[in-house]
Amino acid sequence: MDKPFVTIIIVNWNGEDVIDDCLSSLMKQEYKNIEVIVLDNDSKDRSKQIIKKKFKYVKLIESDKNLGFAEGNNVAVKQAKGEYILLLNSDTLIMENFLSVLISSFAKNKKIGIVQPKILYKSNSSYKDGTINSIGAYFTSTGFLYYLGYGKNSSISLYSKKKEIFSAYGACMLIRRKVIEEVGLFDPDFFLYFEETDFCVRVWLAGWKIVYIPDSVIYHIGGVSARKFGIEKVYFHSFKNRICSYLKNFEIETLIKVMPLHLFICESTAIAYLLLGKLHLFIAVQKSIIWNIKNLHKTLVKRDKIQKHVRKIKDVDFLLKVGKNPRLSYYIYLFKGLEYYKD
Repeated sequence: MDKPFVTIIIVNWNGEDVIDDCLSSLMKQEYKNIEVIVLDNDSKDRSKQIIKKKFKYVKLIESDKNLGFAEGNNVAVKQAKGEYILLLNSDTLIMENFLSVLISSFAKNKKIGIVQPKILYKSNSSYKDGTINSIGAYFTSTGFLYYLGYGKNSSISLYSKKKEIFSAYGACMLIRRKVIEEVGLFDPDFFLYFEETDFCVRVWLAGWKIVYIPDSVIYHIGGVSARKFGIEKVYFHSFKNRICSYLKNFEIETLIKVMPLHLFICESTAIAYLLLGKLHLFIAVQKSIIWNIKNLHKTLVKRDKIQKHVRKIKDVDFLLKVGKNPRLSYYIYLFKGLEYYKD
């Protein structure tokens, strides 16, 4: 009775190759006061049949269309009963004590709104077990995020310290239900990518903290969305959503400092893609900017609500704590391969 009830939400789309292993690993974990909800985004493979046949404990919500990661989670949360909500990707494998460790961290600080475990890559062609996928992200003065530890060996002490982070990673994040009730969850216009960071900014604005917990560990295959949707769609949504998120959430002073440089780097990156013969990526970046111009009024309406009803602290009150400015070479490696950048 002293263990709070946790709802675990998994959004699935054609995940027959990963969903079995994910749900099987959940069955082995030591924290038992849970419910598991899988929101299926109109999968055309056998994943729904696998869930119905093998995992009777799972509550399966079947959508008649692909809602995307953001809206899929939003729909599932409305049916969640947990005091805490765990968002989990279908291509993850969890350690037996990961949830117990995450839950215990909330009791130590009542202002913690979200926690993230140490997320390691599961072996594939590029990475070995123990290589970091995510230990959280930090804000930079360019508007791009600093992914500390990405692609590095997880045994290094720098990556094994509890830290406040700007943004948790949507592959696995545990949230107080009270936080969602205060600030909402994901923007439904963010079909995929950057939706968790947009959410995390609002969580900070509301006065909560977001913390990385290194003693909790899960494994993540990663790259599934890029393979399923295609790199052009991934680039469009990631650039589009990042710009939109900052326009909604940040104070004017922050936008004046960040957005001109951010847009300059976006366009410079697009031109670089064009010169490298990657016309599809150049077009994706241009589409992302055009989308924000066309939807500016809608974004400003959202901004008004956030500034009036969510914001409790100033940007500087949290950005100074969860902002880092890496060396210039980081931005080259951001597109070349972050595993080669020295933190």
